[in-house]
Amino acid sequence: MFETGNIINSRYEIIRKIGEGGTSRVYLVTDRHIGRYLAMKVMDRKSVGAFAFARSEIESLRAVDHPLIPRIHDAFCEHGSICIVSDHVPGRSLWDMCRGRGLSADDALVIAAGILEALSYLHSMKKPVLYLDLKPENIIISDDGKPHLIDFGIAGCLSARHIPVGTIGYSPPEQYRKDCVMDARADIYAFGMTYFAIRHGIPPDRDPKIAYDNILHSSILDTSERSFLTKCCAPSRKDRYNSAAEILRQIEHIIYKPVRIRKTVLFSTLLTAVLMSGAWMANRIYVRIEQNETAARLVADATRCMEDGNYTAEGLGILKACIGSDCLSEQCEQELIFEVAMGSMLVSHDYRTAATYFAKLDVKRYPEVSEYIKLCNLESRFDYDPEEALNVTGRIFSDIAKRAPSKMKYENMIFIAGCYENYDTDPYTGTAKALSVLRIARRELDDMETDQRDAKEDGYSDMRRRLDQLIEVKEERLKIRRKIGEGYE
Repeated sequence: MFETGNIINSRYEIIRKIGEGGTSRVYLVTDRHIGRYLAMKVMDRKSVGAFAFARSEIESLRAVDHPLIPRIHDAFCEHGSICIVSDHVPGRSLWDMCRGRGLSADDALVIAAGILEALSYLHSMKKPVLYLDLKPENIIISDDGKPHLIDFGIAGCLSARHIPVGTIGYSPPEQYRKDCVMDARADIYAFGMTYFAIRHGIPPDRDPKIAYDNILHSSILDTSERSFLTKCCAPSRKDRYNSAAEILRQIEHIIYKPVRIRKTVLFSTLLTAVLMSGAWMANRIYVRIEQNETAARLVADATRCMEDGNYTAEGLGILKACIGSDCLSEQCEQELIFEVAMGSMLVSHDYRTAATYFAKLDVKRYPEVSEYIKLCNLESRFDYDPEEALNVTGRIFSDIAKRAPSKMKYENMIFIAGCYENYDTDPYTGTAKALSVLRIARRELDDMETDQRDAKEDGYSDMRRRLDQLIEVKEERLKIRRKIGEGYE
């Protein structure tokens, strides 16, 4: 019946079989009504749990609207089989891509970020959904390199009672216990084991204790990877992350910041090794490598101390220790000094410390440093000159506005908006200027969205939401100030 060329349900023409599991087969079909390729999953009605799995998949996906999760288009029974028709994702199985050889850290981290975004969406739906069977075989990497979650046969709602299915090695220990109430941490555990598998090219051990030890003693994982994996895959779920979004923030920081620092450290080490020779020099190379590895570990430790994408006071303290350790190249040290200065100014509001670290930066590389120092000095005084503060703010804004898009650029623009509102002696004008700066930032992100093939994946979604919230607040504040008078029209 389900053979190439056959028409199913008077609508779907079978092209070929594209997958097969223990309880189902998947076919590529053409919807003859609209001329579109779709995927049709077929399950034998007589197989154990077929109706339960089908109902779970349909209920889980019917409200889903996310680019990394296929949408369901149809479901019906035909010739003793249950058929579910959904989006077809052309691409390769993630397991086929990494089996036996593993992926590089850079490739794995980018894929991991996409997986976590999809999980975060599922867990935060109005009626939250647990995936419960995350593994490389259930992830398709599309032609544009993005990971898509497929096969929601055992997905269930958050806090759903014990479901005695899953994949041993990937599913957490509690998933096989009776009367266990499942939550998002089950998917977080499976994500961790999935990441281990794609980095090593082998499945995790079926014994959770051995699998955890393999993470701890892996020679492939670096310190930053091991730091989030050990928390994802902790044997006790109370020791795991509480949300996929929390891991996503940490991974994004590894991708966008420490990766750049690690590459600089590695380059410095390799360059030293090429230039040096002889036994005495070889010893110096060894010392240099040890120093750089120490620096990399410190950076990784600092990365764990983050909230909402920013370093906490503890994280900034670790970076300060790294700066004073004398184990970084000059370029790396400048990178970290800039991180500490900006974090102290924008997050901690410790303007004296920020000014001190800004003063250590190379003005040729960071031409805006002198303006930041002036602004920090103004902020730390009780008798600052508002007019001078506005002049400094304007010069910084002129410089920042010319820069290429980056998260730090928009953090700066948010800071500048706050300065305009705080320093201007005319409250209405200050709020209007602040609103103008925020709208400029938001329009630039809109232009980026137009240029992106898939804007939802460009890494700026959180910044868009943040700017939208701030703009709404400023607009409301402007209305209030206009309404209550204060001499404005």
